[in-house]
Amino acid sequence: MSDSAAIRPAATLVLLREANGQIETLLLRRLSKSGRGAWVFPGGVVEPQDGGDADEENSARAAAVRETHEEAGITVAQESLQFISHWTTPDAPEVSKKRFSTWFFLSDQPVGEIEVDKVEIDAYRWCVPADVIAEHQAGELKMLPPTLVTLTELAACESIEDAKAFYKSRTVPYIEPRMATADDKICMLYAGDAGYEATDGTAAGARNRCWLEGHYWRYDFTG
Repeated sequence: MSDSAAIRPAATLVLLREANGQIETLLLRRLSKSGRGAWVFPGGVVEPQDGGDADEENSARAAAVRETHEEAGITVAQESLQFISHWTTPDAPEVSKKRFSTWFFLSDQPVGEIEVDKVEIDAYRWCVPADVIAEHQAGELKMLPPTLVTLTELAACESIEDAKAFYKSRTVPYIEPRMATADDKICMLYAGDAGYEATDGTAAGARNRCWLEGHYWRYDFTG
């Protein structure tokens, strides 16, 4: 089986609300045998009931809504979803044995009370992006790079309308990370990083990468 055939389509939904004058986003904690699963946005793989693969984006939209309801018990109108990014898991077994083609959507219109399924998810929280990033950097909770990068973007926004405008104003990025090493550490390089084209973690210049430090990621972005 080729690498491309092994990649499964998936969807993620970034839910926002405003509280005490700040943006908050919903994070769920995935169950883990270790008891310290990663905190993620609601989402999962695209299933046949989501529309198959005739139109992957529409199927991903349906999957984002379905998975959010299954994992957190809340309903989101599919027409409220704003496409904000697309991430493809790198071919890097050291980091992940599974690969996904994941569509990221944004919505501020959840309906209902949150109730996690206790099958895939064991906890939830509404978080101020900057605060939860600080907790992650302190080693208090785990997040994967796409979550960390998205939260960093949201942390720069003052309101939901600012967030929507930011994502509308840019060309939606299709992010294909490249794994490299530098200073005996793994780093995930993204387009715009000085080392991206050559997959060179030691290249000097602009930074757009995540460093794996122990079991935690740190986002390094200089623009």
